[in-house]
Amino acid sequence: MSTITQIVRQIPLKVTFWVDSGFDADVGLDPGHSRVDVGSAGAGVGEYQHTLDVAFRIKPLLEAAGLSVNLSRTTNEPVSSMSNPDFIERTRIEQTARLQVVGRVRIYVSIHFNAAATADPRQSGIETYYNSDNVGPESLRLANALQQNVLGALLDYGYEALDRGTKEDLTDGKPYGHFFSLRGGIPSALVEGLFLTNPTEARLLLHDDARQAIAQGYTRGILNYFSNAVS
Repeated sequence: MSTITQIVRQIPLKVTFWVDSGFDADVGLDPGHSRVDVGSAGAGVGEYQHTLDVAFRIKPLLEAAGLSVNLSRTTNEPVSSMSNPDFIERTRIEQTARLQVVGRVRIYVSIHFNAAATADPRQSGIETYYNSDNVGPESLRLANALQQNVLGALLDYGYEALDRGTKEDLTDGKPYGHFFSLRGGIPSALVEGLFLTNPTEARLLLHDDARQAIAQGYTRGILNYFSNAVS
């Protein structure tokens, strides 16, 4: 057996899976919301600010592991004009634009933080959504990996978040059905990581090391997804 053959056989499957010139990047990261559609807020900080901060933390961690990453936004501005008077259509246009910005990617991960519908301060924890009509089995596998690893990273940090589970996104009751960000035709998941309407969790997110732990959880989840993928 030649030396070259021996080396090739020693390359882990996940490395050969990642390398494909047909993709613009391995991972599309979507920091949810913007200064125009701020999302939820807590302890004086908007969801859109936390999501961008966490995305900037995830990106170098993934790149250090050998993955390429495209972000849907890198500033607090929305991607589209957000000028359509209809809320649902405005949301659809913005989310479609974000999918276009990241280009052709292997997976799409949308970063969010949660809010109780009635601002109930008792609601807490982490939940992750996927669309069963959008590469269902792979999206579910990605969502499960993210859910468990973000929970695990926070537990390592010292905070035991409530596991609210991995959910089919129709259960969220959006008036337009599936989350628009989960309709891109590639394995996709949307993580709602902690409640900004919960005072304890909102204060927790003010700490750099807590947000870094969450970023590490996302990173572990994504790496776990790829490490178990079949080329």
